[in-house]
Amino acid sequence: MNNNYIEFKKKRELGDILTDTFAFIRQNGKSLLSVLLKTSGIPFILLLLASAYYTHSSANIFDPVSIRNGGMYNSGSLIIALFAMLATLLVFYALLFGTVLHYIKNYIDNKGNVDLEVVVQGVKKDFGNIIGLGILSGLITFFGFMLCVIPGIYLYVPMSLVFSILVFRGTSISDAINDSFILIKNEWWITFATLFIIAILIGVIGFVFSIPALIYTFTKSFTAASEGSLADPSTMFDWVFIALNTLSSAAQYILYIITAISTAFIYYNLNERKHATGALEQIDSLGKSE
Repeated sequence: MNNNYIEFKKKRELGDILTDTFAFIRQNGKSLLSVLLKTSGIPFILLLLASAYYTHSSANIFDPVSIRNGGMYNSGSLIIALFAMLATLLVFYALLFGTVLHYIKNYIDNKGNVDLEVVVQGVKKDFGNIIGLGILSGLITFFGFMLCVIPGIYLYVPMSLVFSILVFRGTSISDAINDSFILIKNEWWITFATLFIIAILIGVIGFVFSIPALIYTFTKSFTAASEGSLADPSTMFDWVFIALNTLSSAAQYILYIITAISTAFIYYNLNERKHATGALEQIDSLGKSE
């Protein structure tokens, strides 16, 4: 067993989940990033290109010439850019979550000694199911928010655990969704609070990376205002802004790693409270050692 092994299958309070999430990143960050490069490196680059294209297309919407001509061409370009960004985001999101969760699964199975090739094979095997689950859970949450904000918030909590259930239990898509509601029963509030705190932390970290783009935008706006050249807002979205905004987006996408790891800890915490599988396994292993 790895001397720094972090036990996933045990009950944790909110603070413990946060602490162990970052402890896991510190201990396994380099190894995890190496396998992420293999599984999601190309989709990540395509996502950044799609994000840059979307920002560029958004800028053209504010072009006075385009507006006077009805803006039909640029509107179509924006729709294409948005679709490309959402499609590449879905693929990247699926590969990132699949990689992180399969890494953790192998980490648990081998008590901290991860076989990266097994992780890659696991991601390939579950890729289609993770994509399908991502689309279905996203639609469920989306329609929840469309009906009313409160149902959307409620549905977001179980939907955040479906990937962990799919990978760790090896279930089908429908069973993963069904089991997620069973898992959060009587534990919704603490799960929501944990996800909320994690979202705030990621938001703060992400904001730090967006500061260069904000400073550049503020400086250029101030300069344009002093020169009286704010009549064309599209000039604000030059290649420097697009590059800085894309780098900021890249940081936001990478931060999904924190979300994926924390949801694994949340899943095992809830599973332990419901089924005590970790405690039973420890008792069983003690019996065998005797």
